[in-house]
Amino acid sequence: MYNIGQYSPMLGWQSIEAPADAPSPEPMTVRAQAVTARSYFPEHSHDWGQLVYAISGVLAVGITGQSFVISPEQAVWLPAGITHRVGSLLGAQFRSLWIANEVVSALPEEPAVYPVGALLKALIAEAANLHREEDDHGYADRVTTMILDQLRRATPISAELPWPRSEPLARLCEALYADPADPRSAEDWGVIWACLRGH
Repeated sequence: MYNIGQYSPMLGWQSIEAPADAPSPEPMTVRAQAVTARSYFPEHSHDWGQLVYAISGVLAVGITGQSFVISPEQAVWLPAGITHRVGSLLGAQFRSLWIANEVVSALPEEPAVYPVGALLKALIAEAANLHREEDDHGYADRVTTMILDQLRRATPISAELPWPRSEPLARLCEALYADPADPRSAEDWGVIWACLRGH
């Protein structure tokens, strides 16, 4: 699991305040926020569906027993009521699409990861820039409809990533994740692992 249950101040992680008393989406609300490195939204749930996406950077989305790591080529669908956390090791530009339950009937009843192609990415970016109260020609509704059409047509992909739960091993994996080109040998990492374990 991608350290999603192990966010810890000891590892330099900082929590982000999730919006309280947010109004229900009618039918969709898009939140845009920068998630700084080693920051996360603590465990919470919504009364509506949510599509978690990053236009840049990498996000980790954790639910009970599962964790998903997504780049701008993927998004995570979370049905209403699913308890989850969202964070980023290196930082990301976060886009959260809150979608009313009455318009998601064709989407899965379980969390899923979707591929995000050029059209869906552009639609999400466009939706984030719209102000529905200024829209008197129904354009925002049409963008919402197109986003939902794209999700209904997409086939979920397998994207679960195992990640260690122990803090020493999580530290080692985070170092490799942050710099996959690190030239140290397996023996070098073995020494680091022993030091982290206190041996």
